[in-house]
Amino acid sequence: MSKIYLLDTNIISYLTDSKSPHRQNVKNRLFSLSEQDRVAVSIVTLYELAYGLATFEKTKKEDSDRDEKLFESGIEFIKEYLEIFPLSVEEIDIFGKLKAKYKQETGINTKALKKNDLDFLIASTAISQGAVLVSNDGIFEDIVEYGVGLEFEAWV
Repeated sequence: MSKIYLLDTNIISYLTDSKSPHRQNVKNRLFSLSEQDRVAVSIVTLYELAYGLATFEKTKKEDSDRDEKLFESGIEFIKEYLEIFPLSVEEIDIFGKLKAKYKQETGINTKALKKNDLDFLIASTAISQGAVLVSNDGIFEDIVEYGVGLEFEAWV
C-alpha cells in the first residue's frame, strides 16, 4: 500500500544543508521508500524556505556561495520534483481544532501559541491529505497524542 509523506521544512533544510549531520539519514529514508509512495511538501514550506533564502546571510566564508546555490537548487528541486499541497478550505476546521486543542492541553499563552501557526497549517495539510508528516519538531508528537488523525514519523 502506498503512502504520502509530507516533508516538514526542517527535513527539507537538512537535505539542502551540506553540513547537516541529519542529511544522510534523511536521504537514506527517502531512498528506502517504495516507488508507489509519494513525497510532498506543503506550500507553507516553500514560503518558509523562500524567507530563509531572502534572509540568508552572506559571509566571507569560501563555501557560502556554494551553500546558497545548494539552498536555491533545493527550492527548485521541490518545485520540479515534489508534489506541493496548497492550503485548502477543508483544512480550516482542522487548523482551528488543532490550535484550540494544543492551547487547552499545554496551557500555552496566546502570544506563544501564534509562533506555532505554521506548524498547525502543515499538520492540517497532512491530516487532510492523509499523509504521514515527517519532521524533527516535537510539537507534532504532541499533536499525534490528541487523536486528531495525524500520522507522524521522525527520520532523525
